[in-house]
Amino acid sequence: MSTKKMLYILRHGEAEMAFGAANDFNRSLTNRGIAQLERLVKILNQNMEHFDLILSSSAVRTEMTTQIVEKNANSKVEFKKELYEARPEKIMDLLLAVDDEVKSLLVIGHNPGVSTLTSTITGEPFINLNPGMLAKIELEVDSWKLLGQNTGNLLEILQ
Repeated sequence: MSTKKMLYILRHGEAEMAFGAANDFNRSLTNRGIAQLERLVKILNQNMEHFDLILSSSAVRTEMTTQIVEKNANSKVEFKKELYEARPEKIMDLLLAVDDEVKSLLVIGHNPGVSTLTSTITGEPFINLNPGMLAKIELEVDSWKLLGQNTGNLLEILQ
């Protein structure tokens, strides 16, 4: 029986324009962003993708993204303020601490961190995740503690 892990990395859906750095954290999704994510959820449901755990930034747009993605799922959700505009190294630290009982993990965050992390883990040239894009990665490790550079295979990018 395979004990490989699945990692999904999702950039939040399209958000409103920010007016000053102080307002960035509170940006909501646009109607287009909501529609993007609803389309993505249909694809995930058709493919019978599920997540044991969702780690999400606590910014408004990522919380809204999480609510849409997990609406019909039965995933455990943890909102992490430290995922807001996190550098890839910070996101990696959070992933390394995930319990090995978790087989399928979804991370919802922001660029450039999520795009850089996707490239680092897969060894692929820089992958720019646009709003609402999800990278599906099969990991070559059976413990989150072993996650690192070039430890995953990019299976597909969904949008």
